[in-house]
Amino acid sequence: MRLPGPTEIFALFDDARPRHAAAARLYRDPVSVIAAHRMEEVQPALDRIADAREAGLHVAGYMSYEAGLALEERLAPIARRHDQRSDGSALLWFGLFEGVRLIPPGTLPAMLPDPTGVQVGPLRPMIEEADYRVAFDAVQDYIRAGDIYQANLTFPCYVPLTGDPMALYAAVRPRAAAGYGGVIRTGDHALLSFSPELFFTQVRGQLTARPMKGTAVRDGDPERDAELARWLAADPKQRAENLMIVDLLRNDLSRVSRAGSVIVPDLFKVESFPTVHQLVSTVRARILPGLSPVDVLRILFPCGSITGAPKVRAMEIIDAVEPHPRGVYTGTMGWIDPEGDAAFNVAIRTLCVAEGSGVGRLGLGSGVVADSQVDSEWAECLAKGRFLAPA
Repeated sequence: MRLPGPTEIFALFDDARPRHAAAARLYRDPVSVIAAHRMEEVQPALDRIADAREAGLHVAGYMSYEAGLALEERLAPIARRHDQRSDGSALLWFGLFEGVRLIPPGTLPAMLPDPTGVQVGPLRPMIEEADYRVAFDAVQDYIRAGDIYQANLTFPCYVPLTGDPMALYAAVRPRAAAGYGGVIRTGDHALLSFSPELFFTQVRGQLTARPMKGTAVRDGDPERDAELARWLAADPKQRAENLMIVDLLRNDLSRVSRAGSVIVPDLFKVESFPTVHQLVSTVRARILPGLSPVDVLRILFPCGSITGAPKVRAMEIIDAVEPHPRGVYTGTMGWIDPEGDAAFNVAIRTLCVAEGSGVGRLGLGSGVVADSQVDSEWAECLAKGRFLAPA
């Protein structure tokens, strides 16, 4: 099997973890594309996606973070402002496909282009550190005032790139070792995701979410690195930050689940990646009869781990303090099959590259709570971008 060429529209979902990896999923030759470029188009587009799935088609694509503004009536004023200043990029893009090709674990690397010659320049934040500090202080003012408990504060970076996006994906893939990554090429943009975070899966009626909140930068010394992992597992601030989002997702899942079925089988588990340790929890539930993955998307999106708690107020504050739209960053990439199974990531560690531009855009962020320190949060954000650079 060959992978699609640079001019083809396709979606590839890939598990690059060195152990227990799942098969990759390749969607190519779409029979149609459903896209929304204005807020008023988002809900009708989701209706069409649900209809296509019920008609027997596979669905694969992405939703930008800002598409979530169209899913909550209280956020309508922000949605209208976004439309007024939008550059016309898609809020939502999904291809409709007649089938999916499964690629056995371990075989995808040999199918990717040679990464030799690919170069990634240094990250260039699109805000000054002084402006980040102003936004950070504003978030903490909202927290002290009782508006929210936590907000995910983010900023975008420019990333100079040399080489084809698929060769870049081949170069970064083993360094990121992401469980929920992949590539989407729409004809206009290439989205390269190296996400370690699952938004949700729906498999035979069971919903699973794995919120990730809490970070420790890895150390080259094995003893110090292990000590950092133990610190992350035990630190009260990191655990509180994670628990806030677990509670938020339990509440969100309860809106689409059978009464009493929401459980938390894993809480505060440390998962290690090449550049950071992360604190991850698992939430599971049984879906209400008659609900589809599109219904779950409407209720859960965007994921609480990249907004804050309470979610809707945190999204209002994000709009007030972040000067740039997030785009696909902190949105989601995923697929739905005709039987109703689905999987969506949280689109963090995700590059958006306009075809032929030689420049990518990468978002970085962290959760801010009452006792967060601005220097530590700025450093954590930058550390999360290190997966792009060679060791």
